[in-house]
Amino acid sequence: MSTYATAKDEFVDIDGIKFAYRRLGLAEGVPLVLIMHYRGTMDHWDPALIDPLAAKRPVILVDPANSGRSGGHFPSTVAQLAQYFINIINALGLKQVDVMGFSGGGFNAQMIALNAPKLVRHLILSATTPSIGQGVQLGNPAALQKLQEAVTVEEHKDAFISTFFTSSAQGQAAGHAAWERITTGRQNRSDYASRESADEQSVAYFNFIDPNKASDGSYDRFHELQMPVLIATGK
Repeated sequence: MSTYATAKDEFVDIDGIKFAYRRLGLAEGVPLVLIMHYRGTMDHWDPALIDPLAAKRPVILVDPANSGRSGGHFPSTVAQLAQYFINIINALGLKQVDVMGFSGGGFNAQMIALNAPKLVRHLILSATTPSIGQGVQLGNPAALQKLQEAVTVEEHKDAFISTFFTSSAQGQAAGHAAWERITTGRQNRSDYASRESADEQSVAYFNFIDPNKASDGSYDRFHELQMPVLIATGK
């Protein structure tokens, strides 16, 4: 059984773009497809999350376009990116999956479930938000700016911990521990997505929360979701 540290890079061609992915865990069962946050790659998951999941089921990690080991360019809309993931899942011959999106990855997970509902058995949305709509509170723009502008290892570390963990002593300790696990979890890790890719991702994500493009988002379509949905967040 492959673990986070031992899973091999595999590749699939979608519309002329080479996408990198990894299969972990059990060979049988409904796979869980995990979609990473803004600028993150397959190498930025916490093995403390991934390995317990992989001990009980198949897990699939994917690098988005122009991130990690995947080629191409990040599309200008979340719906287009979601279609890439749908095409990848279909190309791997998977009849049904569970999908979990973390932070910005949750944008993609929503649109996968909405645009390919027969493909998604369960939807898990972690630390994310819908597209713009009544009552929606968007995340801290300063945190997004930190994530977008980070270049050095220390800048990425600061952006990661300040964005995803509280400022309390306990929260900061948890953030530092998570960073250590992530950065030592496997060999030959990829860097965060480049600044070029970050700018492309920003366009897609800002389009997702643009009130003038609400019809392209998820908020007004949530009534279409028929599968069980777990929403997980923390503060």
